[in-house]
Amino acid sequence: MSNPFAEPRPFPGQDPWVVPFEGELLLVQSTRDDRHLSVLRFPDLAHMHDYDETVIWTPKRWSNHRRQLWAPELHNVDGHWYVYYAASDGENSHHRTYVLESDHPLGPYHELGKVYDAAHDTFSIDTTLLRHDGNLYAVWSGWEGRFDGFPQNLYVAPMSDPWTISGTRSLLSRPAHDWELSVAPINEGPEMLRNPTTGQLFIVYSADASWTAAYKMGLLEFVGDDVTDPTAWRKSEAPLFTGGGHGCFVELGTTIYCVYHHKLTGEPGWGDRVIRYDPVRWDDHGRPVIGREDGESSEMPGVTLGPSLAS
Repeated sequence: MSNPFAEPRPFPGQDPWVVPFEGELLLVQSTRDDRHLSVLRFPDLAHMHDYDETVIWTPKRWSNHRRQLWAPELHNVDGHWYVYYAASDGENSHHRTYVLESDHPLGPYHELGKVYDAAHDTFSIDTTLLRHDGNLYAVWSGWEGRFDGFPQNLYVAPMSDPWTISGTRSLLSRPAHDWELSVAPINEGPEMLRNPTTGQLFIVYSADASWTAAYKMGLLEFVGDDVTDPTAWRKSEAPLFTGGGHGCFVELGTTIYCVYHHKLTGEPGWGDRVIRYDPVRWDDHGRPVIGREDGESSEMPGVTLGPSLAS
């Protein structure tokens, strides 16, 4: 007889993006084999291993962006499904964001091309969508110049539709605190989060080196009127969360969960990451707190699905 209190098997993965669909959950994540993008479908967060996999995109062999497929995200915009992902020709500095479109989250998909600010066609990864006051924006991690390497910053730009950036990017955040650059000066993996009670808007981002145990999450709080105005965002002085990074947020029942990846060892590298999840609570100022009140993490029971996280 199985032990109901046994720790769940670690689920290997990185850069998870989870959305509810028809009473189940869909997961897309970075690939390790560069061959394709796929969607995993499973009943709830406690049963990720019980998944069905659907390959939704296989790049053409002659494509100049068929390598290093990183951090896909699956978004529903006005009834259409879009997958944003970063890819290159094998050279890291050539990473750019591309988008796929479909009428169904499991495809078939067709590619709409590169998503970029034409005035700054530089390294671009981890693109996500920000929907605010009826308008659509892209938020991503990138370099100031084409061959900078570091630092990696966060940028925002308006979109005229889900595949077109229609304005010049604005710099939202660059690594500045010691905890953002102890190994490498990196801000990446931006994700939107709203307090459902107060309406406060946040960007939760990942900082420092993803290939080390120093990876963690920081917080930007929107305190202005224009989301493209860098002065409208206030950065927290301390990390929001340590022990993992590149998370997403999904609302299940009455609880918002942060789904993120955690590195199992202190050895540098990307091969030992697993997906975990923790509930989001709110402090007295309406800001997020990630983790259970007892300090435990990722040992959550199955949860009932609710609406997707409001944007």
